[in-house]
Amino acid sequence: MQLVLSRSLTATQVELVEHALRQIIRISRPSWSEIPGHLQPHFARYMMRDIWTGVSDPVSLSEASLRIVRDAISRTGEFSEEDI
Repeated sequence: MQLVLSRSLTATQVELVEHALRQIIRISRPSWSEIPGHLQPHFARYMMRDIWTGVSDPVSLSEASLRIVRDAISRTGEFSEEDI
């Protein structure tokens, strides 16, 4: 599967989807610290912001992961053809 994806996605995009899927299938609460630093800005774009601080709200990590997978499938957002 990764070989097929690597022809149409960058290595970072493939890794982003892999980590998003890991967050989705976790039984325990997702952990921001387990996401590699170079992927955190990508996740942050999909996350809700804390109303008081304006930083990414870790509570929205699961929803962000679902949005990342959705965009990978539909080739939108981080995965649009222009970004490859």
